Amino acid sequence: MPSRIPQWEYIPPTEANGYSLFRPELEDDPLVFFHVTPAENLDPIAQAGFRPAKAVGVGNLESVSYAKRSSGCLAHINHEAPQALVVIVVRFETLDQAGIQVNVSDIHVYDQVVQPTILGYCLLPKGFCSR
Repeated sequence: MPSRIPQWEYIPPTEANGYSLFRPELEDDPLVFFHVTPAENLDPIAQAGFRPAKAVGVGNLESVSYAKRSSGCLAHINHEAPQALVVIVVRFETLDQAGIQVNVSDIHVYDQVVQPTILGYCLLPKGFCSR
């Protein structure tokens, strides 16, 4: 893992903490978002920024999605993860710009020039399951 991105301690998601992985000041900040990806993608993201799957030749998605709460990332992990994952915490300067679609529980960024600041990440081990 890259040393220049802080790794934060994993907080077990529970009903009591709203199934969150991070402290409330991050979870409640309207400009902080969460992106889950295989751990092997952390270095390339740190070096080249976030890019949609279509741009890196691994799928058809034309945007990068970010959840408004870390629990939104966990909703996509409904079976045991076959590899280690990271949940990356990012901050956008503003959401009021071309290339960003704001939805109820997430945002989609279509413009690769729009890159958030990476604040840190936590590692979810292989076999992690949100159920």
